[in-house]
Amino acid sequence: MNSIEIAFLPGKGRGYKATTYIAAGSVIHVSEPLATTVSQEWTPETCVWCFNFSYPKKQKVKVMSLQEEKLISNEWRIPNKKNSGSLFKNMLFCSESCRDAFKAHDSKSCILSSNYRLDQEYKSSTHYKKNALSTSVNSQIMDSISWFDVNNDETLTIWLNDAWDCLTTNTDLYRSIEDTDRAMCRLIAACIARKNVDLVQFEELLVIQNNELAHFRSHLSSSTLYPERNGQLPLLKNGTGKKEAIISILPAEVLDVMALYSFFDRALTSPLNNVPTLASVNHQLFRSIFFRERANSFGLWELGDSGTSLADGGVTDDLELLGWGIYPSAVYFNHSCDANVVKIREGRNMKFIARRMIDKDEEACISYGSVDEDVDSRRARLLSHYHFICQCSRCIHEDLQHHSIIR
Repeated sequence: MNSIEIAFLPGKGRGYKATTYIAAGSVIHVSEPLATTVSQEWTPETCVWCFNFSYPKKQKVKVMSLQEEKLISNEWRIPNKKNSGSLFKNMLFCSESCRDAFKAHDSKSCILSSNYRLDQEYKSSTHYKKNALSTSVNSQIMDSISWFDVNNDETLTIWLNDAWDCLTTNTDLYRSIEDTDRAMCRLIAACIARKNVDLVQFEELLVIQNNELAHFRSHLSSSTLYPERNGQLPLLKNGTGKKEAIISILPAEVLDVMALYSFFDRALTSPLNNVPTLASVNHQLFRSIFFRERANSFGLWELGDSGTSLADGGVTDDLELLGWGIYPSAVYFNHSCDANVVKIREGRNMKFIARRMIDKDEEACISYGSVDEDVDSRRARLLSHYHFICQCSRCIHEDLQHHSIIR
């Protein structure tokens, strides 16, 4: 019998609750990742499979031998001048067993070709071109159209789909690509690779909350050029000026995501010798992963000493973030600033352990990040990153204390 189950919780949606009494220290859940990625800055020292960290030494085991690389170079028809080093220098392992576990993975071929393509596109886009799109808009066009309430989910979804179609079809958007972008692209590519070989497992991701609308609204309020239309967006018709109008409206943060998609699309679908492309790439799929990852992935931290407090989840300020992963079965642990469950990384899996006794029917919660700050700081961080105002018992208690002191 499982000690926890997914239940509908009033005011919270779905979450885990205890089906029986759970003793402190009990392992209540172990979650395997749909996909993981190594932080770009730690690729030489981090095992791609189990996230063993060997800093300052590099990991020793390569993903394939020189002979295997030569065979794949010939298969992909990579010119010799472009093959002076390893094709996969950022894919290293701590042991042959980890390497073999990766190679036994049914999506490993897609991951290898995708990572190579992303690296090549990054090298060629180091001196990226400026976007040659005008943002000037004919005010008469904007005055002659109808507007809709940005809080209408259905209409906003249709509007965003249209905006993405307009700006990413037959248009290349460019921006500088940071290390975090490169890691994010590898993660999204790994998710799509998983979809192409195991649709059932991939669809577990789609159950997770999509935060695209919340992301858009949070940035629109501070960037709109039409203050007299606060909280509204125009219903734009096809024709001259539509693209410019969309660019003038979209927050810079949304345009940045579009430009990242353009990089991703160029990398994984453009002709590149005989290197396999990644099937199923489109902006709808990219967004469905990107905006679910934003508030639902788990950081994969360097493991601390065995004496690290269980209350900290094995993570302290002096440890490095080695990467992150998407764990669909783990997203049903809601947040509390006084959590009764702690998560511990064990290799590439996440283990969830009861911090204290949990009663039957009590919700099982973890903390999203550090909860050492004061209540206002915690709530501000959670609202910014996870799009909710925390109403856990600790926050309510500290908020009442704080306001009673002020009075």
